[in-house]
Order: sequence, then C-alpha cells, then structure tokens
Amino acid sequence: MWTISNIMMIIQNASDYLKDDIPRSEWVFALLILPVLIYLIVSLKESYSLNTIIRIVFSNKYANNVYRNSTPGVEVFQLLLGALSLLSIPTFILFAEFHFNLHFYHLNPFLLWLFNLVVISLAILSRYIVNLAIGSLSRSSDAFREYFFNISHGYKLMGIMLMIVNFFISYLISIPDRYIIFFSLIMISVIYLLRIIRLIYIFLKRRFSLFYLILYLCTLEFFPALILLRYLSGQDY
Repeated sequence: MWTISNIMMIIQNASDYLKDDIPRSEWVFALLILPVLIYLIVSLKESYSLNTIIRIVFSNKYANNVYRNSTPGVEVFQLLLGALSLLSIPTFILFAEFHFNLHFYHLNPFLLWLFNLVVISLAILSRYIVNLAIGSLSRSSDAFREYFFNISHGYKLMGIMLMIVNFFISYLISIPDRYIIFFSLIMISVIYLLRIIRLIYIFLKRRFSLFYLILYLCTLEFFPALILLRYLSGQDY
C-alpha cells in the first residue's frame, strides 16, 4: 500500500532526475529555442535561406558566383547566422560530451557549455586572423578571403543542421541519442570534407604553391581535427 512518504520519495526522485536530465533542462531549452528564433528572422531574406547556404556548400560554381557578387563588409544577417551557429554547435558538443562521458576538468554542464562556446569562438576567430595574415604575406588575399567565405557558410550550415539535431536529441525519445549523434558526426564530416575539397579547388585554380597548400592543410586543417578526435576518444582531463 502506498504511503505519503513513498509518494514524496517518488516525487523527490523524479525531480532529481529532471534536474540531472541536461538535454531537457530549462537553460538548455533556451539554447534550443534561441537559434530557431534567429533562423526565422534570417530566413526572411532569400540570400540567407537554407537552400542558398546548401548550394554554396555543395556547389563550387555557385559558391564562386555568390562570392564574386557579394558586397564587402559584414551584414546583420551574417552576424545573426553566426550567432545561431555559436549557439547550436556548442550545445551539440555538450550533448556529445555527455554521451561519450567526457567532462573537461569536471566542469558543471553550464560551464562546460561556456567552455565549448569559447573554444569554438576562438577557433573561428583565429582561423580568420590566420587566413588574413597568410593571404597578406603570400599576396593571395582574395584566395584566402574566398576560402574563408566558404568556411563561414560551412559553419552556418552546420549550425542550422545542429539546431534541428539538438531538438531531436532533447525531445525525440523514440530514437536513441547515439544514433542521432553518430549521424550528425557523419554529416559534419561530409561538410568538413567538402571544405577541404573546396580549399584544394580554390588554390589549384589560382595556381597556388602546392607546398604551401600541403603545409596549410597539415597545420590548420588536419592537426586541429586530430586534436578533436583525441578529445572524443575519451581522454580524461
């Protein structure tokens, strides 16, 4: 027979479970809904629609045409899409960290998300600065600007994709999280591979030095990817 103490214990256990259920916590829900609101605003402009971004990522010719016809400077919609990605990508990484039982310096979930945000932001910023510096030193500024144009759209597509994926991880209980995470990692790998192919295409088209191309790939593309793989392999920090 159920007693009041038993009922209270069940309620307490349920509240503790919900408290520890990170993907469905209130602060994570805010991180899920903000990118959606941003995307609803950005999608009003055709040049920043999902279809346009997909075509830029998957089509060399279309991406080149868009880059040539783009106006210099930074638009508000670009910043909004960047903010969307900077919300969605760290959130997905947080889910993956919990799935693979990775707790960097044993940070609590919110601090871990902030850590992911800082790392992603610094990685993008450093990539931009390095591209500008190498482009200036090698007198190939336009080539590196075009490449970073493609990098930024890859991040934007990744952010939109992970915006949807994060909702699935949090609320689509009919599919185990691991399948969604692994599928997402495959899609991210495809976007990354297309980025490498785009880099080779841009620099071979402009007759860039093959030696510097290989050096760039090894130091700024493959090396960071290996560090990420080492982290995801379950190293304890």
